[in-house]
Amino acid sequence: MQTKLFYEDEFEALQLMVSSSGKSVKEIAGHLWPDMKPESAYAKLKACLNPKGDENFRFSQVLELMRFCNCYDPLYYVCDETMHARPDRKAPEDDVVKLTETIQAAADVLTKASAALERIQNQTAMMRPVPRRAA
Repeated sequence: MQTKLFYEDEFEALQLMVSSSGKSVKEIAGHLWPDMKPESAYAKLKACLNPKGDENFRFSQVLELMRFCNCYDPLYYVCDETMHARPDRKAPEDDVVKLTETIQAAADVLTKASAALERIQNQTAMMRPVPRRAA
């Protein structure tokens, strides 16, 4: 899927995300507001996508929509508006490697700290006076 070079406004980015997703508006509305009646969720989504509507998305809802629709036009719009480069997708394998290295480093620190604690406890035990027995 080709992304746009620029967006007129945030509503165009949101509308493109929904229309490019391959999912129906009712399906998207039902995902975003599962506790609402389908007709009400549909109406709310349409109002949020309308520049003249009286409904707005919360930031967390836009994030969830991007995940669900697997379309990131709102992110690209924000990047364009704030003069940031549009990001590339991360490879999950890269995160696995970083997390594995972090866990290993934390395990090494724990091992060293445990050894140091044991050394201190042994030194302290050797420094304690031996109680004398009564004769």
